[in-house]
This record gives sequence, structure tokens and C-alpha cells, in this order.
Amino acid sequence: MAEGLRHQNKQPVISGGRPHIESDDLLIDILSRLPVKTLVRFRCVCKSWRALISDSHLVTTHLRRSNRRRLLFSLAPYQSIDIRALNDVVCHHLISKHFRPVVLPVYIGALKIVGSCNGLVCLLGNSELIVVWNPSTRHARLLTVPNEFRFGSIRFYGFGYDSTIDDYKVVVGHTSMKNGTRTTTVVIVQLKTESWRTFDCVDYVHLLGQGCLVNGALHWVEMAWKEVLMIQPVLHARIMSFDLAEETFREFIPLSYLSRDERLISARVGIAEDSLFVYLFTDSGIKMWVMKEYRVNGTWTKETQIPTKAPHLPQKFCYCNPICILENGEVLINSGDLMLYNPNGGGNRNVLGTPADLAPEPVMYVESLVSPFKEDN
Repeated sequence: MAEGLRHQNKQPVISGGRPHIESDDLLIDILSRLPVKTLVRFRCVCKSWRALISDSHLVTTHLRRSNRRRLLFSLAPYQSIDIRALNDVVCHHLISKHFRPVVLPVYIGALKIVGSCNGLVCLLGNSELIVVWNPSTRHARLLTVPNEFRFGSIRFYGFGYDSTIDDYKVVVGHTSMKNGTRTTTVVIVQLKTESWRTFDCVDYVHLLGQGCLVNGALHWVEMAWKEVLMIQPVLHARIMSFDLAEETFREFIPLSYLSRDERLISARVGIAEDSLFVYLFTDSGIKMWVMKEYRVNGTWTKETQIPTKAPHLPQKFCYCNPICILENGEVLINSGDLMLYNPNGGGNRNVLGTPADLAPEPVMYVESLVSPFKEDN
């Protein structure tokens, strides 16, 4: 129906429909600039408005224009914050005005945040359930998972969009012993068909945690330690990527390229303004590098350094995880609290002001109309 609304000869609506605008293209242009919250309300006006706001052309146009990024930072209760507010506000009492409770309409118990893409957030529950959720529209979809899937053994995971088949994919890796060899089994679940498949590999058993989505690929840091307890310096580290279209792993870059002669303790990857960044934990602190041009090693630029043992910084900074780099140059950090570090002045400030149950791996998402249900896209 929505396709017909967009392409038929347009006639003014006199009553009982959309406002008196002769072109649906003009209406789409106007609506695509509005916040999701407003558009969700507009869906209730009438059937034709609901069809138009659910139309794939409007959904795509709105997504392309949306610059409203939020950070899902707490899971108990679910809370998010406007990233732009962190650039300007200096007092956590004012920042709290930008907090927003978000509603997950299903219960799946303890969970991990698998990742986000195009406004959809993927969650992994402890009952062998996967949820794909749009926090902006409050729509959520439960996915079934294969019997081979075991929550306790999951090592790494990620979520992203495969443009070659116009579908979203959930990627989960878990380890097991097969014939005396530790093997990683990768499970791939497709959103539209809710189909899944698995394959085994023995080369990528050291990937951990949430994959970072950039350029149609998920990225992790793979590390190897001399001791199983992982408390010794890293012997070997590299960034690995998983191409969502080809469904293949490949080495992205060995981290010796960036760490040089320093003793590398740990490393993670993240996103800074749609570019891949890596932060390296060394004896002297945390060093953050940003890849300005994807897959071009010569474009790595050192953005900042956080001296975790500086006397003016709290002791928990030694165990912090950078989340993102803001437009004003400050680094948003998860250190048990949500904090901002200013590399220019060397100071830090608490964002929340009050304790919160921070998600171990907070995730940024863009406000969008994208639906987790295939018939709505």
C-alpha cells in the first residue's frame, strides 16, 4: 500500500487523511527530518499515515539523515543518553536531563549486548534467546537459536547488516573440545529468515566479547598469553575482522605495528566518528589510535594517551574501558562509573553523578524507524 502511496498521481487530501500536501515525496522529505518519537505518535493519526511512516523509502531516508546517537549504558534499569549532550554539558546535574528510560517489551533474564546496527540493538539472554530490539520504537523480536548454542561457553559475538542480501546477521562464537583440540564454533543467525548455520574453526579461539562493526565487518582483538590466567603480558595480538557478506575471518593488522617496543597488557577496539579505533593497555597507560582510512595501515593516527597511574586520576582508571571519542576530544570511559577524560587538561568528571548498574559493554545506537520485523521493512 505504501508503495502505491508514493508513486501514484498525488491528489490533495481534503479530510480524513494526510495534511493538504500534494506530493508524498515532499511529505517524506519533511517527515524524515523529525525525531522518531514524533513519528511514532504520527502513526496513530490514521491508516494512510501509518503506511507512509512504515514505508521503506521513508525509513531509509530517515536513517540516512539521522544524527541522533544515544548510548545504552545501563541494563538495570534500561537507560540511554544523548551523545551530543556530553559534548556541551559540564555538570552531571544537567547531563541527567538527557537520560531516557528505554523499554524492552520482553524479559530474557541476564544478558549481553551483542551489538547495534541502524538503530537495532541485539541482546543475548541466558535462556538461549536472542532479541533484536529498536529502543526508539520499542519494537522487539525474539529469535530461536540452535541446540548447539550454549550461553555459558560463548566467547565472542557481534551484530551487523549484510548489504548483499539486505539482511541482518547475529554472529556468536563459542568454544569446546573436539578430538582433544579446542575448537571455536561460529553460529550465524539471519534475521529475515530466522535461519542459522554453524561452522568450526581452530584458528580463532582467542576472540573475546563484543565485535565492533565498521564497513560491513565485525572486528575483535585476538590476544595470546603465555599463561592461561591472562595476567601476563600479551605474547601476540592482532585485530581480526569477520566479513558479514563473505562470512570469513581475516587478519586486519598485527598490533605490534602500533605498540612498538612497549609491553602490551591488553587491547580493545571501538568506533570514533565511524572510524575504527584501538586502545592499547601498556605499562605507561592507555594509548588510543584511530584508523582514518579503512584498511590503510599508514592512516593510523595516535589520538590520545590516558596515563592511568597519574596521581590526580582515580585508581579505577587502571581498569577503564574507553567507549568513544566525543567531538570535543574528550574520551567517554567505562570505569565502573561513566566518566569523561579530557586529554588536554588531564582532568576527569563523573557523568552520572549517582551510581548505576553499568552494562559491561555499553553500545551506541542511532535513533531510527528500522523494524526488527521483516514485514515492516
